[in-house]
Amino acid sequence: MTEEKCTAVYLMVRQEELRPEDQGSYERPLATQREACLAFLQEKLPPEEREPVSFYTSRSQLFMDIDRKKVKRLVVYETDRLAANTQELEGILFECRSAGIPILSVQ
Repeated sequence: MTEEKCTAVYLMVRQEELRPEDQGSYERPLATQREACLAFLQEKLPPEEREPVSFYTSRSQLFMDIDRKKVKRLVVYETDRLAANTQELEGILFECRSAGIPILSVQ
């Protein structure tokens, strides 16, 4: 029996995106991204193509699961949230392409 692959949703909020009312908590902006990514999946994927969704806030955990071939596709709010700089992002995009994992961006 093969393990079913998941749609990975990577959530990342930058500190400068926090509002005063967040009081240093990332809960609200992470929830906002999560809802946007789920709505995007509902809109873009027909029901027969939907598999379980796993949410990640740890990039290292996400890439571990990609290496373990547990991820079918990756959804992000914005592609640039995957990396700290352009060079790192290009490497990540290359790795995902090489693994056959499409990256879908809400924005």
